Amino acid sequence: MMNRVSHVLSSAKRFSAQMGRELSVRAAERRLDPKFRPSRDDGFVVGVYHAGDRASSYQLKQWLAPIEDLAATMSLETGTTLDGPGEGAPWPVGILMRNLDNAREIAQLTELPVRYARLTADLDRFMTQPTLCAVLYVNQAVLNFQALRYPGPAHVHLSHGESEKVSMVSNQLKAYDCVFTAGLAARQRIEKALLGRLPDMRDVGRPQLDYAQPLPQRFQQVLDGSRLTVFYAPTWEGDSPSMAYGTVAQSGVPLVEGLVNAGFGVIYRPHPRTGVVKPECARADAQIREIVAAADGSVFDDSPTVSWQFAAADACVAEMSSVAFDWLATHKPLVALAPTDPGAEVAAGGLFERVPSAVGTAEGGRQAAQMVRQELDSADSGRAEREKVCRYYLGDTSPGSQRRRFAAAVAGVVGQRWADRQLNAGNS
Repeated sequence: MMNRVSHVLSSAKRFSAQMGRELSVRAAERRLDPKFRPSRDDGFVVGVYHAGDRASSYQLKQWLAPIEDLAATMSLETGTTLDGPGEGAPWPVGILMRNLDNAREIAQLTELPVRYARLTADLDRFMTQPTLCAVLYVNQAVLNFQALRYPGPAHVHLSHGESEKVSMVSNQLKAYDCVFTAGLAARQRIEKALLGRLPDMRDVGRPQLDYAQPLPQRFQQVLDGSRLTVFYAPTWEGDSPSMAYGTVAQSGVPLVEGLVNAGFGVIYRPHPRTGVVKPECARADAQIREIVAAADGSVFDDSPTVSWQFAAADACVAEMSSVAFDWLATHKPLVALAPTDPGAEVAAGGLFERVPSAVGTAEGGRQAAQMVRQELDSADSGRAEREKVCRYYLGDTSPGSQRRRFAAAVAGVVGQRWADRQLNAGNS
């Protein structure tokens, strides 16, 4: 009886908290600047759609620079400026957010117009703009499927990173008109995994890599180039056995201790969702932060983007995440940590077999620290093989090549959708 009463009280508290959050959001919406309201007269040609909680905003942040560059390119072609539309010219690119806090955050990070839509009516106004030719999606959020029902624009999946996680070959990809893939490896992965009709795939590399940010000023004194530095960027624990690629709870502390004891500086950047599911991952993360704070030449990295680390570090230790695949473009040594959870799906012939790897156990963490030294000692002799692996996953990574492929791919989708509309109008 007591257990039943306890369960009822607990449920009531959760319901009350949920209602409190809902009322808070609605009150904030009433005070929202009107500029966040979508309008069919916005005149966007390309929309960028993001649905997800606060912890997922990083998925869009990494695309802001390529999207802003895309908007600038389109502005030159249409006469639009970031100060506002030219006479008769629409904004070329607009961002639609389904989370109010995320909308406010992103609006502080970009000059591009940001719109917010919790309700279907606002979503309708954004998605039915007569000028809208393409919508870009950076994740596989459930709310994506509310937007995918609109037939007017072409729906393009970007993903928020290249990796061999099982989520990268979701059957959900078939819902999109087009999928932008990083390179040959991604296309082969999708072709092998999906049955029946395959999505239209176009290689764009990783455009983010063409926008390196400078070393943050607050890190300049610590990361002064006086010692070899390792970029350690573990992924999170995942929310299902098949996605359990993170090993920070097992390998993280031994790895970082091994690197520090060997005289390396460490740039430690955990995944934003580390510890969300498993408390032991949160505890390991806290312990690693303490080790890094006490170590010379080492920093805990909570900067907004992943870019400057590639120039600041001499080697990288990563797990199954986009960081590992992006790092390939540096042609510097990479040591990978394979998952320990037997349920984690790992592709045969994938990255763990193409670069030096260790299993993400405590012993594997210590081994990975030793492997970093070995790889740096033979960095020149291994460069050709690293360049080969990079081409397989990312294609051409010469400066500017990926941003140009991305802009050309979007332009191709927009042009095709516009032509399709003209053809349909002529046939009606």
